[in-house]
Amino acid sequence: MNLLDNKLDDYKQAYHDIEIPEELAAVTEQAIERGKLHRKRAKARTRWMKHAGVSAAAVFVLFTVSVNTMPAFASALENVPGLGQLVKILQFNKGSAGGGTPQDAVDVSFITVQKQGDQENIILNFTQDNEVQQNASSFHVSFTEYPNTMTFAVGGARRFSAVKDFEILKQSPYIEDAYEIISLDDSLVRFNVTFKEAIAYEVKEYKEPAQVVITISRKEVSPEKQQPVYSVRTASVPYGETLGAMEESLLVADSMRVLKDKQGGYFVEAGYYQTEAEAQEKMKQLKDEFGVVEPLFVEKREYFEVPGGIVAR
Repeated sequence: MNLLDNKLDDYKQAYHDIEIPEELAAVTEQAIERGKLHRKRAKARTRWMKHAGVSAAAVFVLFTVSVNTMPAFASALENVPGLGQLVKILQFNKGSAGGGTPQDAVDVSFITVQKQGDQENIILNFTQDNEVQQNASSFHVSFTEYPNTMTFAVGGARRFSAVKDFEILKQSPYIEDAYEIISLDDSLVRFNVTFKEAIAYEVKEYKEPAQVVITISRKEVSPEKQQPVYSVRTASVPYGETLGAMEESLLVADSMRVLKDKQGGYFVEAGYYQTEAEAQEKMKQLKDEFGVVEPLFVEKREYFEVPGGIVAR
């Protein structure tokens, strides 16, 4: 075990020793509601003033309330290097959001999971040149359904030591699977987390040290919103460059994503649709208008169902 490993182990242990006050979740919700109220009032102002004011107010209120009313939490912030300064709470648009700053030679070094009442925090940690990184690299998070999946992409990342922590993630009662996605860009790390049920989520970016914290909790979804869909997808292939080539050939698709099937194979999905007719029409468009030559299939899928394997003939 080298010096870096020792540092990382100490870093992880510090996290696990933190006692998070039970009332923190309630205070956070109150702060968010106050931020929403501020947002409504700001609509009377100009558009750019509205966005700037809301973001700044929301972050300020959240941070101020947490530190000023939670002495134990403030103490933890001061004493534990694992919790840094809040940079922002990501604002998702159609299930996607991003943050961080462009960097290089980053290692997505380890992932920890903290339980906080009915919530769980998934925490991404970064190192650079064998030192704890102070600012997060550019990253992107997206959430999709059928099945409920969160996809992470970290730019400027040359190593992904945190792969070893996927087994820890899978011990969560919320998480079905966690797996790396191949990238033909050697400075891009990507991975998926698949959830067993519908979840609510919030993503925060921290600095000094750099961290991305994803808070997840159970979410109710009505049966009406769980109707089956029809996926347009490729056949399943093993993890490798063939999968990367498939993805490139489907870049023209609007809602492309890479998924892992029940049998451990991987495939590219061009999108999913409410009816089989819509899916067939999209498949025809990809072939006729965009020249996609990859064999495509339509697969019916339930809301929580992990896709099945399809073998190309």
